[in-house]
Amino acid sequence: MTDEADAGENSRDALQRSVVIYTGLLLLTVAAAFSAIGILNRELYSAPAFVRIYLDAVADHDVAAALATPGVKLVTDDAPGTGEASLITPDALGGLSDIELVSDTEITPGRHRMVFSYTLTGTPVRGDSNPYTVTAQSEFDVERTGTSWLVFPEWSFVRSPSATATITVSHASDFTAGAVQVSAGDPTAFHASSSYEMLVPSLVMLSHHSEQLGSRAVPLAATKPRTPVSAIVDVQPTTGFLAEVQTAVDGFLADCVTQRLLYPPGCPFGLDVNDRIVSEPVWSIESYPQLTLLAGQDSWVVPNARGTARVVVDIRSLFDGTVTTRDELVPFDVSFAVSVEPDGSIAFSPRS
Repeated sequence: MTDEADAGENSRDALQRSVVIYTGLLLLTVAAAFSAIGILNRELYSAPAFVRIYLDAVADHDVAAALATPGVKLVTDDAPGTGEASLITPDALGGLSDIELVSDTEITPGRHRMVFSYTLTGTPVRGDSNPYTVTAQSEFDVERTGTSWLVFPEWSFVRSPSATATITVSHASDFTAGAVQVSAGDPTAFHASSSYEMLVPSLVMLSHHSEQLGSRAVPLAATKPRTPVSAIVDVQPTTGFLAEVQTAVDGFLADCVTQRLLYPPGCPFGLDVNDRIVSEPVWSIESYPQLTLLAGQDSWVVPNARGTARVVVDIRSLFDGTVTTRDELVPFDVSFAVSVEPDGSIAFSPRS
């Protein structure tokens, strides 16, 4: 009997120890679960984490992920990279780094206002190789919209982290945003202006580059949600463009002097003669006009430039019938309106 009693007591002791051990393991598991939930809430599901995930998407140029963030709404319905959303594409976006949470204020239960600091960078596609860098801050309002898996909060931006940019192109109709060519108006327009959506925060380097025209790089940064920004791309002629115009005008004048007339049609020079000519006039260019290019109202303009032609012609006097050779210099002025056609060719016409 004693052995049976001892065996029963040992069984009860073993059972009690098992209960204590499994209870402890259960409590540890529950504690670990609550701890994990707390960590996940802080690192992945908190209001600052929600904004940070969005900012990381912008920094990674993951446009699809950024636009999929709750509360991110564009004014335009255009697809990213097209139309008014032309600047919202990986090839247009500059750099975003050094992202840090500055403050997190709970305005009302379930609504937070946060300030993040960061660095925006942009590198011109051509020209100056030094990147443009700006350190800035942005303020974001988010609100809790629900709960997932019973314990994880869901958030949405109160104000969409996007902004409208007005970009004006002077003396051209298109521009480059980062590495993306963007049309701002009619291809034949001499000035163009249009509105585009930008993600906040982001920086886009604007410029214009072609064989005939170019501009300095212009940084355009959007740092405040729903706040408009603007920039002007001032396009100017390149030295190659001026050389091309000079060559074209020189060729035009060279064609003029092949005509054996006192007033070659469409040409800027001629010779008044009151007597009778007895030989064909022979023209030559003594000095070609040296041209400059200026911006006019709706085209590039070559302002008045002076050149000199030479003419040699035999003339018979109506008074006494004598024949003399007239050899003289004829000053002339040229002024042209110049435009760049959509195919890149140059069209010019004399100005009165």
